[in-house]
Amino acid sequence: MTYFQTKFIENLRFWRKKRGLSQLKLSEMVNISPNYLNAVEKGKNFPSPEVIQNISNNLGILPYQLFIEQSANSVFTETAPLNSMVSELLIVKQKFIKDINELIQKYENTI
Repeated sequence: MTYFQTKFIENLRFWRKKRGLSQLKLSEMVNISPNYLNAVEKGKNFPSPEVIQNISNNLGILPYQLFIEQSANSVFTETAPLNSMVSELLIVKQKFIKDINELIQKYENTI
């Protein structure tokens, strides 16, 4: 297992638990089987970029946060108001970009 796979697994568990989600609930949200998510968290499988994006969207984080050192994650997990606000703004930004991209795809052929 590579360093990045290990970090991914640690951070996936961290964020899933921080959001109060079971493997079953997160797998339902991401539209993957609970067995697959369990295998990912055990290091037996590694998700595709699309699944990683879907996981991060459903956890309300940016994809890179699944790969960084835990100490770097502390910037996003501290309870200080500024850090909390920045974290929330990053989530809003990610959702906004996703919504804009969906609208562009929906209407780009009508122009």
